[in-house]
Amino acid sequence: MPDQKRLLELALKGLEAERQRIDEEIANIQEQIRGGSQRSRSQARPQQANPRPRSIARPAPAGSRLTAAGRKKLSDLMKRRWAVKKKAAAK
Repeated sequence: MPDQKRLLELALKGLEAERQRIDEEIANIQEQIRGGSQRSRSQARPQQANPRPRSIARPAPAGSRLTAAGRKKLSDLMKRRWAVKKKAAAK
């Protein structure tokens, strides 16, 4: 029986973590629907009688989507633009 109790505790923790993730996604979508306006902290999320733990790790934000070739192309373009600007300023 102790093994079953431990299994149920672990299942509950997993479900609570999933519920937290879903609640955050819902809040994000609702904010996008409202136009992403800044809301006061009290309006951001209704207070709950039993707050859930916040120790759940969040995924890291996505990095740059530019490839190395794209970065090089942008760099070359900016160098050309600055060269033209410098040449015009020297005249």
